[in-house]
Amino acid sequence: MEKYAQAAAETAGLPAANFKFLHAVSESLPLRDDSVDAVIGTLVLCSVADVNLTLQEVRRVLKPGGIYLFVEHVAAADGTALRFVQGLLDPLQQAVADGCHFTRKTGKNIYEAGFSNVDSRQVVLSTASLINPHIIGIARN
Repeated sequence: MEKYAQAAAETAGLPAANFKFLHAVSESLPLRDDSVDAVIGTLVLCSVADVNLTLQEVRRVLKPGGIYLFVEHVAAADGTALRFVQGLLDPLQQAVADGCHFTRKTGKNIYEAGFSNVDSRQVVLSTASLINPHIIGIARN
C-alpha cells in the first residue's frame, strides 16, 4: 500500500519529504496527542481488533479541527437478504480475509466516536456484491 501512496503523491507533484509512513497497530498509534492534520482510513475498520479504540486513537492524534477521511464497507441493512448472507459468511470471511468482518456497523461507530462533526454518505459498489454497502465521509475533530 505504501508504494502506491508514494507513487500517487509523486504523480500529484507532492514531495516525498512531506509524507511519513508508519507501520503500527491502530489501537495504539505511536504518535503524540494532537500531532497530525489528517488521518485517512480505507477499508481498515472491518479488520481491526477494536473499532472504538481505533477511533479514539484517531481522535487522540488529530489536531483540533483535524480531519478523518474514511471509506469503509459496512453491514447491509438488517432484515435484507444481503445482510442474512453476510451473517452466514462472516466467520469464513474473517478466516480468509485477514480478520475482515462483513457485519460491522462501522458508520454507527464513527458517528458515536465523539467527533465534532461527521459528514458521510452510503454508496453501493456494483463490483463488490457481498462487501456492500460502503460509507465514505469526513469526520472533524
